[in-house]
Amino acid sequence: MKTILGKIHLKWCKNCNVPVLDKKCGICGNDTTPVKLTPPADARPAFKEDIFMINNILKNNFGVNENIFKNKIVLINKIPGKDYMKEIIYDGLVFGILKYNEEIKEDNDNEKKWSIIPTVEGARRIINAGANKKIIVIKKDVVPFILKKHASVLRPGVLKVSEDIAKDDDIIILVENEEKNNFKDIHVLGVGRARMNYNEIINSEKGMVAKVRHAETPKEANYLKETGNFEESINKMIEANEDAINKFESNSVGFMRNTIKDRTNMPPVVAYSGGKDSLVVLLLAFKAFNNENINFEVLFTDTTLELPETLKNINDVETKYNINIIKAKSDDFWEKLEEYGPPGRDYRWCSEVCKMKPLEKIINNIYPNGCLTFVGLRKYESMNRSKKPRIWKSPHIEKQMLSAPILNWSAMHVWIYLFKNKAPYNKLYEKCFDRVGCYMCPAMELGEIELIKKLYPELWKKWEDFLINYAKRNNLDEKWVKSGWRWKYKN
Repeated sequence: MKTILGKIHLKWCKNCNVPVLDKKCGICGNDTTPVKLTPPADARPAFKEDIFMINNILKNNFGVNENIFKNKIVLINKIPGKDYMKEIIYDGLVFGILKYNEEIKEDNDNEKKWSIIPTVEGARRIINAGANKKIIVIKKDVVPFILKKHASVLRPGVLKVSEDIAKDDDIIILVENEEKNNFKDIHVLGVGRARMNYNEIINSEKGMVAKVRHAETPKEANYLKETGNFEESINKMIEANEDAINKFESNSVGFMRNTIKDRTNMPPVVAYSGGKDSLVVLLLAFKAFNNENINFEVLFTDTTLELPETLKNINDVETKYNINIIKAKSDDFWEKLEEYGPPGRDYRWCSEVCKMKPLEKIINNIYPNGCLTFVGLRKYESMNRSKKPRIWKSPHIEKQMLSAPILNWSAMHVWIYLFKNKAPYNKLYEKCFDRVGCYMCPAMELGEIELIKKLYPELWKKWEDFLINYAKRNNLDEKWVKSGWRWKYKN
């Protein structure tokens, strides 16, 4: 089921090889082509560490040693699913899906838990880059059955298979050629999933070797021109989207000014979290109010579960824009943890205790008549948020009215705007994180938890030690410690 939360803005200029959020490219003026993303299609730019991670997985999975994405703009689109999954986009096409495999048990070999599920176009590029793993070569006379009848790969049709293939591996299907081992993109027929391991295949005379996921008539990969290194590519992306970003900025600034005019008795406030969306709202507030001589405050709630980069970002923003951010702070989490137990996706007591109550206390003290708080909420983030109006009364804080000036912005609008304004965004985003917040949030996917474990082992150990002790006291198993704690009530 597709999750449509808003208009899909993302298009691509095939001439300039840049993502564009409008019908025409701001560099060359050519018409753009829609990118076929999985909804909600809230793609973001990939940072250098994202590319490093993807290349490392490609090396482990397929034996690829070169940087396939060198001097190209790459986007990442988080998609719905049980596991942590993201589409990888470059040259205006989906290259494949980055996936964290929860079911894999190799706790001592975390690299095996990550995989790339390539599209056929992605497979062409992987083969051109020298792939030598996860490959099945089939006879030419099998091709029509796969293309026309959507048949699986059966043992009699297999000529060659990689020794590394295990059951359920994502594999690339090649068609035999005269040059034996010199395979290129034009020999790629499709991609699929292995139904036997290597030993089973070579020792069998019949049976299904692989289920074909997608297959296409073999052809050359569709490469577009290079855009330069990361910084050069970002500058091209900004230029290509100048008009689109200016339109969104103008709409949001006008909305903020009009909202204030209609509520002159409520002082304006910007809620800043240390994340990308609230940083855009802060920049828009400068545009909307500074020239109008309208003063506004900036509030940050420190849950005491923030990662170091977030706290540093608060200081960086204060210094960059010469402002004083008002800080509400909670010291209750670890104390309440013993009373309430671990928070869950369906049991978010932590939000009320660590965010709402400290914020409410600040608002009651500073704004006895209430305040109008501008927040970085966007409809593309969740089904619940997609149904929000742009202005509503806080259900948690009586004296707070909330307003979402970037409700209709996609993540690409947000990032291009931040790059354009050289804004001091949180450096966590450069470490493969899509979101910033509490380091043990139950809303995290297991792939995100693995990033926390890898980058902040001491913080995670403190949390895991609590989970282990809690599990012992409550007769809970190892699986609960690993992932089950994120829900209180199981369906």
